[in-house]
Order: sequence, then structure tokens, then C-alpha cells
Amino acid sequence: MSGEIGVINAEGICDGENTVFVAVGKNVKEGKSILSWALKSFSVRRICILHVHPSNHLLSGKVSGTKLKQHMVKACQELERQKLHKFLNQYLLFLSQAGIQGGKVWLEMNNVEKGIIHIIEQHKIQWLVMGAAAETHYSKQLSELKSSKAKFVCQHAPIHCQIWFTCSSYLIHTRSKNCSHLTSKESLSSPKDNGGTKLHDHADDGYEDLNISEDASMSADKMVNVEIKGNYSFLRSKNKCETHLHRSTSLPILEEGGFHTKPSSDERSRLDHAENSKKSAFEESVKRWRAEEDAMEAIHMAEVSYKLSKEEEGRRKEKEEILAKQKEEVERMKIQHDLCLKELQMIQEKKLVLESQITESSYAAQELEEKIIQAVELLISFRKKRDELQIECDNAIKEVNQFRKLVEADTDEHCIKNFFSISFSDIIEATQNFDPTSKIGEGKLGSVYKGIIHNVKVAIKMLPACGSLSDSDFQHKAESLSRVRHPNLVTLMGICSESRSLTYEFLEKGNLEDHLAGRTKSRPLCWQHRIRIAVEICSALIFLHFNDPCLVHGNLTLSNILLDAKFISKISDLGVHLLVSHNENSSIDGKFCGKDDPEASDPECIDKGQLTVESDVYSFGIILLRLLTARPASGIVREVKCAWESGNLGSVLDCSAGEWPTERANLLAYLALRCCAEDPLNRPNMLLEVWPTIEPMRDVCTPCPDSNTSSQGSKSQRRIPPHFVCPIFQEVMEDPYIAADGYTYEGDAIKGWLYSGHDTSPMTNLKLDTCDLIPNYALYRAIQEWQQQS
Repeated sequence: MSGEIGVINAEGICDGENTVFVAVGKNVKEGKSILSWALKSFSVRRICILHVHPSNHLLSGKVSGTKLKQHMVKACQELERQKLHKFLNQYLLFLSQAGIQGGKVWLEMNNVEKGIIHIIEQHKIQWLVMGAAAETHYSKQLSELKSSKAKFVCQHAPIHCQIWFTCSSYLIHTRSKNCSHLTSKESLSSPKDNGGTKLHDHADDGYEDLNISEDASMSADKMVNVEIKGNYSFLRSKNKCETHLHRSTSLPILEEGGFHTKPSSDERSRLDHAENSKKSAFEESVKRWRAEEDAMEAIHMAEVSYKLSKEEEGRRKEKEEILAKQKEEVERMKIQHDLCLKELQMIQEKKLVLESQITESSYAAQELEEKIIQAVELLISFRKKRDELQIECDNAIKEVNQFRKLVEADTDEHCIKNFFSISFSDIIEATQNFDPTSKIGEGKLGSVYKGIIHNVKVAIKMLPACGSLSDSDFQHKAESLSRVRHPNLVTLMGICSESRSLTYEFLEKGNLEDHLAGRTKSRPLCWQHRIRIAVEICSALIFLHFNDPCLVHGNLTLSNILLDAKFISKISDLGVHLLVSHNENSSIDGKFCGKDDPEASDPECIDKGQLTVESDVYSFGIILLRLLTARPASGIVREVKCAWESGNLGSVLDCSAGEWPTERANLLAYLALRCCAEDPLNRPNMLLEVWPTIEPMRDVCTPCPDSNTSSQGSKSQRRIPPHFVCPIFQEVMEDPYIAADGYTYEGDAIKGWLYSGHDTSPMTNLKLDTCDLIPNYALYRAIQEWQQQS
């Protein structure tokens, strides 16, 4: 807006008292013409360029943010400033070539003439040169100001500033100090005096000539010149006038013979005329004296008014600062008010959640009361059978000791050799000579076929034949991988060194990628199943990472997570990268450094080409995000992060999984984003940070509704007590046994774990004090009674 005054910027020499200021515009040619006149007219070493730059109306705040983006406004403003400094620097270069010390002062303001006045006031400029009109309007008869800007500056500039107006290197008008009138070029002398040694203006000297004759008959060359200067002009003129009058009135008229005679009529009229002339001159000098006094008084009043206006302007600025501070305070209070409203809304939402939790707690309390009653009844029945159970316990211990002796007698090497030896003919027979109908998967790490070996349904993975490992190295590494057992790891059942194949247990529900993509006939996975799968994968990764030695999967994706008949998840392809070539020219090595799927792989692994524990943590974070959203891995981190930070996580959650619990979904999303941090040092520890957060969610994952259940519900939908479920098989135990770590497992599960060479706990991964197992008859009775009631 034209009324707004911007900030005055200055560089170089800008002293208002000792510097000649030259006002120039965007037309560099006309501006250099004005500068040339100033250089010729003044013998000074300091010239400052003065420029008022009209601000762009598109950038002055009138256009709303929807029409012109903020970054576009800043770019346009920066472009305007570059153009401004470009042509100002041309003026400074012109001065530098002339050997003159130059400076520049500029202001952004739409009203150019008011901007010039503002700069004159702020810098207290005493000498200013500016254009009287455009050079296209110049003519020899030009004697007035044609530019409206020049007229405005001439009329409104402070009285302490003397201004010269030029056009085409010719002086047109000037405005003197302490004077507001214009003087034409015909009545002005050049600003240079005696060779231009110093600035001088005749209008500023204050000299006037007054001619008073002593006698009416005196000639012009005998007239007395009385000089009037300053405030003493009146007194000097008055005294001389009185002296001349006295002389003229007291002189006698002598005739021959020495007698006084009366003057004639001509002499009398001549005397009267002289007296009238003297009186007129005296009155004229009095008028000039009074005019000069009035002018000095006006100047004094103007200075007083100027000081008052400055004081008023200072008070106005103080009020504006106070008003600005008050506005900032109001804005701050508004922001605090909005924050309080948001906090209130969050508290209300938490209140609803707490109320629902209280309701659930009351139902849980009722369940606990029923369980306590059942426990009391069981206790009564257990007392009656205590002796029988003691006898059975002693017999079981004896059987365990005998069985352990048998196991120790049979070497591990013999067991492994018999278990893992699968011939190539068995592979051909199981795959029906690699019939394409038997193929269930294919990738850079080989093809996967389904088949039956020794009456067991298996999945056979045919690795690439380009490996550099010998048969003995391949068999040794495969046997080492077979000893790694966990409920959520696909069991490696056998190997064939001749065909470079691995035989795994077959999981009929396929991989997790197909379920999330909707490529299976089964209904979409509910959110309870998805959370449980996340807990199972976390448990398996903790087991691998804290194994001795530490194991890194390195290729953890949804296609490598398989589901069994009860939707229990198991990780496949563990250690496959150890069984293939590590040559630099091999195309398989890229699979384990994120080359195939960079969006879902660890950026640190892609850059350095190394598999670390943090790589598995990153892959686990991607799996969590895909379980929440069912979206492709490409760009999923950025999408979920934007939705989570904006408090709109529900917009990216997969609605086919049912209604996600808000608190758990937010917690899982936050945990996943931490796992996907670009810096590996910022990723959480799986055992110390991830597991304590995700493991408590296991209990809410059991009662997931199934499509085959009736709408009215049935007894099979009753919630399964968590202590009835085997930690390894994740199903209700039929033959529970207590291990040395204090956990109760299904008999077949814990025995298979121990007989495969493990001496650590499947749950804590800590070494067991003993491998003895004790039947848990109390839990067995409780499970039977619960099943009968169901």
C-alpha cells in the first residue's frame, strides 16, 4: 500500500550533512544524466544515490495465500531486490569510474515522492539533486517543473534541504534553504562559485540593495547605497535615512549678498519630491524588516512544529509498538486457548476409553470370581487325589530319567545324519519330476515345490546351482541351521546336497503377502490376528538376535512369513543367504542388501552392503506398517508418518481388518516408525523396548471372530484362558509339562525342542539348569474340565 512506509536501507557513504544526494529512478540513462550534472556542478568527493523503489502490488499482501503461495512471494521479492541492486550498482560503478566515493540509500514504497520526503527527514539531507521532468519532455523553453513528484518534493521537503532540479544535464529550478519558493533558471547563478571550490547559493546569503538619494537633484552616480543584512538592516537603513532627511531639511538656501530668500515653487516641489522619496524608501525598508522578522518567526515556528511532529511521531511509534505487543499477546492467548481446547478434547476421549476399560474390568472381575470358585472346587478334588498324583509324579520322574539315558546314548551326529539325509530321487518323486503344477513359488533364491516325502507333506526349495560352496560345506551349514528351532520359525526337515535343495514343513495357508493383497479365497485377516502375528514375529527375531552366535535373517518380508492351518505365523528362508554364492558377480547377493526392494529394505544395508540386527529391526517396522495398512511397501513410511503426526491415523488403517482399537493402533504405528528410522542408532532394541510394548497385546488377539461361527455365538467362542495355551504351538495343551524355566509347554513341543540339541529356554533364551520335565497334572485336569464345560 502507498501509505505504508518501509525500512530505509543504506550502504556506503550516507552522511546527510556532508554529502550530496542524487535521486535516481529505474531509467539508468536519465539517472546518469542527473549524476553527470552533479559531478560537473559540485566539486565534492561524496555523492550518495537515493532511490525509492515501488513495491509490487501482487506482493503487498492484497493477494490471498490460495492465489499466490508463500514461497512464490518470497521468490518474486528476492528477484525484485536483485534487479534493484543491479541498477543501483550501475550508478555506483559510474561514480567509481569518476573517482567519487559513493553510497546508496533506498526504500521500498509505492508513493515515490513521499518516500523521498521520508528519506530526507530521516537522514537530515541538506543538498539534493533530482530530475525536473523526463528527458523526452525537455525543451529550451522549459522553465517549470513538469514532474508531479518534483513538485511534491519541492513543496513538502523540509526547509533545511536545498534542492536542484535538472533535465538533460540543464538546471531548470532550484529550491533554496529556509525558503519554499521556486526560482527560474534565468535568475539563478551556477552552484559553483569561483571554480566550484565550495557549495554556494545567492538566495541563501540574505543580501538586498536599497538606494536612497540625498537630494532630488543628485545624479545616479552620487546615490548612496545602504546595505541591509540580517536583522540589522532596518536600523542601518533607518539611521541613514534620518541623516539624509536632516541634511536636506536643515540646509539653507543662499542668494547673492548673503541674504536668505524663500525657495521657489520648483525648488519646493523638488524638495517635497525628495522628502517623499526618502519617506517611501524608509517605509519600504520598514516593510522589508517586518517581512524578514515574520520570515524568521515562521522559520522558528516551523522548527518548533517539526520538533513537535517528531515527538508526536515518537509517541505514535510507541503506541504502535504497544499495540503490536498487545496483538502478539492476544495471538498467544488464542494459541493457548486452542491448545486447551485440544487437551480438553483429548481428556474427554481418554475419559470414554477409561469408562470402557472400567466396564471391561468389571466383566473381568466377574470372570475372576467364577475362576476362584472353580479353583476352590478343584482344590477340594486335588486334595483327594494328592496321594495318587504323588505316585504318578514319582513314576514320571523315573521315566524321564530313563528316557534321558536313552537320548544320551544316541549321538547327535547320528540323529542329524539320519534325519536330514534326503536323496535326489526322493525330490524328483515328491515334485513329480518338477511338474509345474507342483510349483507354489519362484524367485531369485530359487523355486519352491510342494510334495510328500515319507508320508509327510513338505515344501521343497530348489536353490540356484551357481553356488560356490562344496557339498560338505553346504551340508554343514544346513545342519547348523536345522538346529535353530523356534515355534515361529519354519522347521528345516532335511537337505539334499546333490540337488542343492532344502525341505521344510508345509504350511497350507500360504504367505502373509497373499493374504494382505487379497489373493486368497479366505476372508481378510482381522486386526486381532494381525497383532498376534506381529507378536510372534517379534518373539522369533528376539530369539535369533540373542542366540549364540547372533543370527540375522536379512530378508524379512511378508512373502517369507507363512501361516499354518490355525493362522500361526512362521518365518521361512532363515540363513538361505549363507547357502548361496557370495561372489561379487552373483546376482543373488543384492537380494540381501535391498537391491530388489529398496523401499522395504534398510537404507543403511543398501549403502554399506552389510546385514545387521538393525536391518531386521527396520524390516520388522515395515511389516508392522503393512499389517496396519495393507498398503505396498513403497512410500508407506512417509504416508503413515504424515497421518500419525496429523492425528489422522485412521485414514490409512486397513478397514477390512475390522475396527482397530485406536490406542493400540497408535502405539503400533509409533513403534513401527521408530523401527524404520534412517539412523540405525535411533532404532529400538527388540528385547528391551519392542517386546515389553507389544507382548501385552497378545491377550487381546485370541477372541478374533471367524467366518464359520454363527451370528448367535457358540461355546467354542468362549475366551481361552492364556495359561491353557502352549507358548510354542500357540494352542490349547493336551499333555502339559513343566520345564526348568518355570513355563508349561505341550509335551511334544518341549521334547522336540530339547531333543534337537537345545539347552536353553524357548521363552527367555536362558540356559536351563536341567532338561528334566515334570507333568503338570493340575493344569491337565483344569483343561479337561474347561473343555467339558465348553
